[in-house]
Amino acid sequence: MLDDSIREAIALKKFSLISPVLNGQVENQKAYFKELCQDPIEMPYYGPRKYSYKTLQHWLSEYMRGGIDALKPGYRTDKGKSRKINAELAEKIIQKKADNPRMPITVLYETLVGEGLILPKQVSLSTFYRFLEDLNLKTAEGCSIPREEEKELKRFSHEYINELWQTDVMYGPYIQDGKTKRQTYLFAFIDDASRFCVHSQFYLSQNFEAMRLAFKEAVAKRGIPKMLYTDNGRIYRSQQLEYICAALGCSLIHSQPFMPQGRGQIERFFNTVRMRFLSRLDPKSIKSLEDLNEQYFKWLNEDYQHKHHSAIGMSPFDFFMSQVSRIRQVNDLNQLDEIFLVRVSRKVYHDATLQVGNYLYETDQKFAGMRLEVRYDPEWLKSNSKIPLKLYYEGKKVGQAYRVDFHDNAHLKRRHTENTRKSDTSTYEELSEPVPDLSGSLFTSLSFASMMKEDE
Repeated sequence: MLDDSIREAIALKKFSLISPVLNGQVENQKAYFKELCQDPIEMPYYGPRKYSYKTLQHWLSEYMRGGIDALKPGYRTDKGKSRKINAELAEKIIQKKADNPRMPITVLYETLVGEGLILPKQVSLSTFYRFLEDLNLKTAEGCSIPREEEKELKRFSHEYINELWQTDVMYGPYIQDGKTKRQTYLFAFIDDASRFCVHSQFYLSQNFEAMRLAFKEAVAKRGIPKMLYTDNGRIYRSQQLEYICAALGCSLIHSQPFMPQGRGQIERFFNTVRMRFLSRLDPKSIKSLEDLNEQYFKWLNEDYQHKHHSAIGMSPFDFFMSQVSRIRQVNDLNQLDEIFLVRVSRKVYHDATLQVGNYLYETDQKFAGMRLEVRYDPEWLKSNSKIPLKLYYEGKKVGQAYRVDFHDNAHLKRRHTENTRKSDTSTYEELSEPVPDLSGSLFTSLSFASMMKEDE
């Protein structure tokens, strides 16, 4: 039985394979899928497996129909057909086929049965046929050995806005926070084509939460990129970010380790920030993080965004605005909030409670003993928050969890069931609110002229 984390990992792997097609990075879809299927694909949990190009086409149609959740394996036990031929047996079949390229499939099957390599009760002839069809073996005359392509490092820049964003984090100045000084960190997202800074902001932490907030703000203001290009830092390798990008239909791409040249746009932007903003900033005059960001936003909008850029022949703002019609914007901000929720797996205790962070939450007694996926915004965990956490089971919303109020619970009447131990329970009515449908039309194109006047 696959757990939710494995299902999500498999769905993300499938998305990584089909995302270049979704984002227009390949000219011939069929040829691209066939090339991917020439070698075994390393799949989470299953290991290296052979797939036909039609399987990848099916994944693509499933994603278009139901989003990232449609790529998860079914929650029922699978039929096990693909597991009947393990890696060792597959290698022997491939070798036998290569040695006898003209041998009919039925004769090849009977030969392997006669040699004791295949047991008819375990691997039927139809299963054998499907395996060879998926394997798409070529005859000896048509076989070709793929050669390694020479890697060449070139400067690149995309033609259109929001095709690719580059992101990274830079160490900022120390500021006074109460009685102590604290390091600040600048998270930035740069559009590769226009060099326009879609969003950047200073934070007091260099963690996933800060990056998540900055990315969400960038998407809300400037639309959805086709690709997000990051380094190999831990926060950019998190499954949470993979899931966010997959839900947005955005390909997450990591640069090669120890090769920062591939992220040249963001590195040059940080150098500009150091020379033209930080060099003129007096850290002692900064009263708070809000004050630092206020001065930074003012410089960004008045200087960098509107300053002539030699590489593009105009200012980043003018370039971005010249292609504003190409922006894909989220239709529903509630759906955007849903996409950026943090997801964790939690087991509900026997008293219908579960712990998230340092807080205890309670839900319906019917979920006791079950393992559920909890989705929430970290802001909801702050002190005195009354916002309930969302509970999902097998990809469907099933309920909510509420912060335990120990004072109120002390005055609740206890319900007793015969032959069971007494326990404190809270009963909630079933949810009446509709579950957000993330598989529908999520994106639209619209003009940003009115929204961006404030930047001028």
